[in-house]
Amino acid sequence: MPSSSCGIAVEPALVKAVLPGGDSLTSATQKPNGGTIRCNLYVDSKLVLSLAQAWWSEGQTTAAVAPAYPGTKDGTMSEDERFIYSGEAGVGRTVSSCKVAGHPEQDLYIAVETRESGVDDPDAIEKLLVAYTKAVEGSAACR
Repeated sequence: MPSSSCGIAVEPALVKAVLPGGDSLTSATQKPNGGTIRCNLYVDSKLVLSLAQAWWSEGQTTAAVAPAYPGTKDGTMSEDERFIYSGEAGVGRTVSSCKVAGHPEQDLYIAVETRESGVDDPDAIEKLLVAYTKAVEGSAACR
């Protein structure tokens, strides 16, 4: 397990906990639009996990953003309402100080989505989501 996923440092054990077994792990970065960067992880050439950074209009809530990620349906909301997660996916809002000139009046959200991996572990998704969100907050993505 690498110590970073597409340039974002996160504890390897947290990533491994949401991956199925296999022989090889590869990653690829996608930029499907001007406001999203997606890190896709593949086990044995099969897409199994997507970690996304997506800019949304300022003032949205995690509950409003979550429906864009179907795996969060019927998910659990954190007490501070920054995170919502299920056994298969989660969405988190970065801190309000996460601002960059290229995305004025927008907030950065993080999405963690398993893809046909057979993983259904809300605790593992929550831990990875919170850790990945904090790692992005400390990266160039928020400066």
